[in-house]
Amino acid sequence: MIRNALVIDQVERTGFALATFMRYAGIPRVDVTRSGHGFVEAVQHRRHDLLVVDIDTPEVTGLQMIDAVVESGSPAALVLMSAQPTRILQAAQDYARARGARVLSAIAKPCTMRTMATAAQAMARGRRHRAPPRDGVTLSTTGAPDFTAEVLREALATRQIAAHFQPRHCTRTGVLHGAELQPCWYRPDDTWLPAADFLPAVAHAGLCEALVQRMLDCAFELLGYMHKDHGVRLGVRVPASVAASVAWAQGVADQAERAGIAADRLVLEIAEDGGARCNDVLAGAVAHLRLRGFHCAIDRFGLGDSTLSRWFKVPFSELQIGARQLLQARENPHARHILASIIAMAREQDATLLVKGVDGEQDLALARSLGCHFTQGAQHADAMPEQAFVQYAALLRYAARRQAVTG
Repeated sequence: MIRNALVIDQVERTGFALATFMRYAGIPRVDVTRSGHGFVEAVQHRRHDLLVVDIDTPEVTGLQMIDAVVESGSPAALVLMSAQPTRILQAAQDYARARGARVLSAIAKPCTMRTMATAAQAMARGRRHRAPPRDGVTLSTTGAPDFTAEVLREALATRQIAAHFQPRHCTRTGVLHGAELQPCWYRPDDTWLPAADFLPAVAHAGLCEALVQRMLDCAFELLGYMHKDHGVRLGVRVPASVAASVAWAQGVADQAERAGIAADRLVLEIAEDGGARCNDVLAGAVAHLRLRGFHCAIDRFGLGDSTLSRWFKVPFSELQIGARQLLQARENPHARHILASIIAMAREQDATLLVKGVDGEQDLALARSLGCHFTQGAQHADAMPEQAFVQYAALLRYAARRQAVTG
């Protein structure tokens, strides 16, 4: 687990922005310096788990700092940054590894600052661990915890269950478009559980609607204070069985109005459940939401009940491709042809297209070649806590402005 980090950046504002983001990502102590000499002294006298090094500092170069790290016997991992040509950054990375340093990432400045967010999330993943069974929790035969309805209701009521935000970017420009809310459970013993560990229990307890409401609350809270200029659009996943009611749809519209949030900043992503028999009432609810100004998506098209018949029946404004379909298209030419046909169909109906599970440059290139509008996945960043996402958006905004100023 990373507890102590040191950032050196000759631009003080950038250094403090990175440090703030890293603290939000779960690193308790992050120190910042602009001085190469100060960095060397700190490495020699204090233990760090992570060192973020701007190799462009003038009085002590990054190569000298790498030497200082190695010679001090520091076990810290390194993140190297530079505004110099890529070959220089790569040379510094190769040198560090040749000297036995552990290099976590090498980041070009400033146009790929979002990579810093991904790196910070990778650092924070060390915090993920499971709590031992407690009252109200039993282990199933598969080893996954089974939670009682009472425990889940308490977690929802006390806001232990919150949202992580996985960024979405424009496929063509890379600009931040928004994020998908993913439930997570922060336990009182300072551990947290991912959604996969408790969503089956939520469904079994009949608390899906309560969980959706909790995610809507998180979305409206963030949209209420996040800088309007960011223009981010947040996606909340809703089971079709929950959304299949005009009364429920109007409730969402009423909540947005009370919160003072424009409807077009929210995407309601209808999950692949409910069966074909709910499609008629689902169509009415989605039509109502569309008339109120919301975006509505069919989630993971082609899986479960997210079928072609539902697409034709329900007036969705967005079609979302899941990670499984992307994986199949990546590995199988026939699956790729089918996916291209689906995307062409959606584009003919003026629908927005989002691809999830984009985990590398190859996936991003595939999504771009197929004409998708937006992408989501580890290629951009993992899901992150609310404040980390706010800082992530701020870093990208700052980097874009720097790039615009510098040409």
